Amino acid sequence: MHGRRTPKTRLRRWLVLGTVCTVTAGLSLLAPTLASANLTGSTFEGNDGNLVVNTTGNTDWANVAGRNTGIDTPSGSSDNAFGQGTKEDNAATSVVDGSIPPNKNDLARFYEASEQASGGAIYLYLGWERLVNIGSANLDFEINQHATTGFTASTTGPVALNRTAGDLLVTYDFGGSGTPTLGLLKWVTSGSNAQCFSANALPCWGNRVNLTTAGFAEGAVNTGSIAEPIAGGNLGAGLFGEAAINLTAAGVFQPGVCTAFGSTFLKSRSSSSFTAEIKDFIAPQPVSISNCGSITINKVTENGDSSFGYTTTGSLSPSTFSLTNGGQRAYSNVSSGSYSVTENLTTAQTTAGWTLKSLSCTSSGSGTSTSVSGPTVNITEGFGGVVSCTYTNHINNSPTIATVLSKNPVNIGEAMHDSSTLSGATASAIGTVTYHAYAGANTCSGTDLLNSQVTVANGIVPDSASISFDTAGTYSFQAVYSGDANNNGATSGCSTEQLVVNKAQPTVATAQNLIPNDTFTLSGATSGAGGTVTMSLYSPTDATCSGPPALTQTVSVSGNGNYATTNTTFIASSEGTWRWASSYSGDSNNEAATSSCGTERFTIANS
Repeated sequence: MHGRRTPKTRLRRWLVLGTVCTVTAGLSLLAPTLASANLTGSTFEGNDGNLVVNTTGNTDWANVAGRNTGIDTPSGSSDNAFGQGTKEDNAATSVVDGSIPPNKNDLARFYEASEQASGGAIYLYLGWERLVNIGSANLDFEINQHATTGFTASTTGPVALNRTAGDLLVTYDFGGSGTPTLGLLKWVTSGSNAQCFSANALPCWGNRVNLTTAGFAEGAVNTGSIAEPIAGGNLGAGLFGEAAINLTAAGVFQPGVCTAFGSTFLKSRSSSSFTAEIKDFIAPQPVSISNCGSITINKVTENGDSSFGYTTTGSLSPSTFSLTNGGQRAYSNVSSGSYSVTENLTTAQTTAGWTLKSLSCTSSGSGTSTSVSGPTVNITEGFGGVVSCTYTNHINNSPTIATVLSKNPVNIGEAMHDSSTLSGATASAIGTVTYHAYAGANTCSGTDLLNSQVTVANGIVPDSASISFDTAGTYSFQAVYSGDANNNGATSGCSTEQLVVNKAQPTVATAQNLIPNDTFTLSGATSGAGGTVTMSLYSPTDATCSGPPALTQTVSVSGNGNYATTNTTFIASSEGTWRWASSYSGDSNNEAATSSCGTERFTIANS
């Protein structure tokens, strides 16, 4: 049982975005910054006591970049706070819960932002809101390098704060009117106890700097009602306070030393005394307050994906990593120096067709630059430099192409065309398809009888030109895709489309001539039809034209037309019906054709 609860500091889950690479032994003071509308070198309005921009070109909480927000749990039975007399120097704390009535120590929310100005100075901006105004306010912003594991808004019981030498504490003491007094302390873990601000034993908060008198900071509390553009509504007098601090001038950031903080939370003290109990709190929020450089490697792949491996130099950790499409490896808190990153394609990736299409980098910051050599980027990191590189890897699709004939079989001289379809290509595939036709089955060589080229657009392949054949037989068709920047070429199988061109089927007719002679008419054959026509005359005793003919004559054929016997000696003298039966032999392009027995006949009667 906890018994009666005291006002307490509320806590949220906190995360670390950065760490201190090197911690300075003390806060070396630079020349004071003279008081002005804004701190010299900063556009942030940190002493106007409101959240909106008053002067064009400046920034305030309504528009400052990188703003982080902490919001307190509403007062009530679910609220929590530091208890058991916890003070600022205590890293071993106790968190209790219970109903806490609103008072001057009951917090509502806080804001944090930081920036590195063009001159290199790091500025920290802090803002707070409380629920009621009962005169003075005594608040502390704790700024840590590392998070405390398991320290959340719902935590109760013993909590050991994860403090690291060099962590910061900004004290904000407001007497109820006038200008607040801002102080800066550092967590001290070694050396003389004389460093401690109030305790006489290490570790402690020590090496205090009065930021206000030193001119390293400015701050203000609102004296009248102001708008709250972030949370909405208005804030009455004394419910909002803010500060802007030049951390570089205050000695937190030293030239050439990588320093970073990743977590901030707000606490209230019960009085202006530094040794007073700490009360309400707002949970730590992840922040990034750093003068360190950064290197970011981004991965883009085209037409597929794979896992690409990278090696580094310059003590980046991890020294090796892998990325797939859309992946990123970010190195923060990078000290000045020389580094490199190299992509290493595996044999399997190279065999599959993966290539490094491009490696592009951007860099900013004094003394920071990059140079690219093949798959390696060499980086010169200046202090606080920012480098971002993108590796783009490319692999072509390997489409297939299939063809289909508009007609099969066809007759000699009958027009037809070929069609084809790309499969597995990109939707925007371009290039050309060339249609080929060759005489012979399964033979895609020799004289190209078609050679019809069409243009591919968005993966659609037009039909070939029309073609007809004047020679019967089998023909092989093939389509060849050229490929483009994203697709490999493709060729259809030679045996998949075999066109059969049929022989012409001529028709025949006969006509009786004198003497007797017969005329044979050939039609429907090819223009160059060859072969022979045999015309036979059968006696009246052979009604089926099956025996030896009484007269026969064979003539050569040269195309369609009339072919006649040239009998000048044979005379049909027997009485009865004489019958003609004639036939065309056909050739390589024309089928044979025969007239029926007796279609042409004549009768000899006894006069």
